[in-house]
Amino acid sequence: MEIRNLVTFLKVTELNSFSKAAEALDYSQSAVTVQIQQLERELGVRLFDRIGKNVSITQYGKNFISYARDIVSAVARAQVFASEETELTGMVQVGTLNSLMTASFSDIVPAFRQRFPHVMMRLHADMVASLKDKLLKNELDLIYTLDSQVLDPQFVKVFEAEEEVVVVTNRDNPLAARESVRLAELVDHPFILMNRTNAYRDLFDTELARQGLEIRPFLELEDDVLALRLLYENPAYMTVLPLYTVKKSIHEKSLAAVRVEDCKMSQFRQVIYHKNKVLTPQIQGMLDTIVEVAKRGESDSLEFKSSARWNMRAG
Repeated sequence: MEIRNLVTFLKVTELNSFSKAAEALDYSQSAVTVQIQQLERELGVRLFDRIGKNVSITQYGKNFISYARDIVSAVARAQVFASEETELTGMVQVGTLNSLMTASFSDIVPAFRQRFPHVMMRLHADMVASLKDKLLKNELDLIYTLDSQVLDPQFVKVFEAEEEVVVVTNRDNPLAARESVRLAELVDHPFILMNRTNAYRDLFDTELARQGLEIRPFLELEDDVLALRLLYENPAYMTVLPLYTVKKSIHEKSLAAVRVEDCKMSQFRQVIYHKNKVLTPQIQGMLDTIVEVAKRGESDSLEFKSSARWNMRAG
């Protein structure tokens, strides 16, 4: 079985077109047709229906995608088996959220570079919906995101961890010392929130609506960097963020998570890639690195939330 035929098959399934696959692979369309026919003869099944000028994948073809992807990925890894990882070049394109980029990639980037010093990393920060769209268009190799659980069969998930979303304020805010508050008590406080396309902003708005409440922020932002800076300098201000973004600040006693007894929010940090993506050693290396750092962070979070600083707030 020719590897090039498998690569061509995957490209046709990705682009849903023989002609587009030929253009992408720099083949003639007739060469693509011949390669698919060779593969079909070897397998003894039709992978595509060809009716007029329309091409559509058969159920046999759909079932074969995962096998083809695994074979091509395995061969790519085998080709560099005898070489040192440091000899690998190329690029890995990763999509993530601004908050995750700030909180996690300062650990991910050096860890990956130590293993693959000649591989370039391109990080793209965007909203969750846009990141998923870019993954579907093959504009990103993988994404690390915070969202509701991704159950779409088009994606392969290699890591998932539930992440608490909390109301945050300055340590000197009187609400920080309260054993608990109710959500209704917060509506008149000055809030900074992420814009409405943000996943955890949407989660907060949903909870407010469920209770018939409304908070009108005095400032909306694209990311959390300025929000945190303003909270450090203004004790009255409040915001809503994933716990991972403020864990260090809570530990250092500059910020605090307000205990809102009737508003428990969480989402999931997830690392995913498209099911048809061929996992080169570079991409697999990035997946492994992100998962290693994410699992380490998950362990740190469990330890942090069980500490006196988290439970007592007073440190």
